[in-house]
Amino acid sequence: MAPDIQESPFVKQLASSDRPTREKALESLRIYLSSQRQLTNIELLKLWRGLFFCLWHTPSPLPSQSLCNSLSSLLLSLPANQFIPFLRAFWNTIISNYTSIPSLRLDKYLLLIRYYVRSSFQYLKSQRWDSELVEEWTAVMEGEEEEDGLGPLSPGNRKVPDGVRYHVLDLWVDELEGVVGAEEDGMLKEGLDEMLMEPVKRLEREGGSKIVRSRAREVLEDERVREIAPDEERKEMENGRRDDDEEWGGFEK
Repeated sequence: MAPDIQESPFVKQLASSDRPTREKALESLRIYLSSQRQLTNIELLKLWRGLFFCLWHTPSPLPSQSLCNSLSSLLLSLPANQFIPFLRAFWNTIISNYTSIPSLRLDKYLLLIRYYVRSSFQYLKSQRWDSELVEEWTAVMEGEEEEDGLGPLSPGNRKVPDGVRYHVLDLWVDELEGVVGAEEDGMLKEGLDEMLMEPVKRLEREGGSKIVRSRAREVLEDERVREIAPDEERKEMENGRRDDDEEWGGFEK
C-alpha cells in the first residue's frame, strides 16, 4: 500500500456532501480492502488516520452520520483474516486521538464508536459466533493484543480515556441485545454470553477506579443480560447475584 493512503482520492471523497460520490468512494474502498493482501498494522493505522480525519472534516450532521454508517459497514465486508487487524487499528486510532477531539466534533465520533460496536457484534454473528474469533475479539476489546493495551475496555491502562470506557459500557447491552434479538429464540448458545460479557466482567474486577468498576457492574446487572443468556445460565446468574448481595467484599478503594 502506498504510504500516503490516507491522502488517496477515495478516502477524501467519503467526506463529500454528494451522496453518489460518497457511495462510489465507499465501494472503491471496500473493493480495495477485499482485494488486497493482508495489510500490516502500520498500513491499517495509516488508513485509519485518513478515515479519522475524513470524519473530522465532514461539516454537517447528516453527512457525518452517513459517513459513520459507511465506515462501520466496511467491517462487515472484510475477509475473515482482516477483521481483527482492521478492528484493532480502529480502536487504536480512536483511543490515541480521543482527547484531542473538540467538544463540537465529539458527537460524531461517539456515534462512530456505537456503530463499530454494533458492527462487531453483527460480524461475529455472521461467523456463527465462532469461539476462536470471539476470543480474539475479546482480546482486542481488553487491549490484550497491544503492547500498550489500547483496548476500549482495557482495565488498567491509563492511556485509555475513561470517556471511551464509559461510552462503550453505556451502549454495550443496547447493541448486543439488538443483534442477539434477531436470533431465532433471542438467546445465545451456552457459554457464549459469558465470552461476550467477559470484557465488562474483567473491568468490574480490575478497573482502575471505583467509578469504572461501578459502571461495569451496572451493565452486568442489566436485566437484558440475563434475558439473552441460555435458561440454565440465567438461573445461575440470578443465584450468583443473590450470593453477591450477601457477601462482604471488604473496603473499596
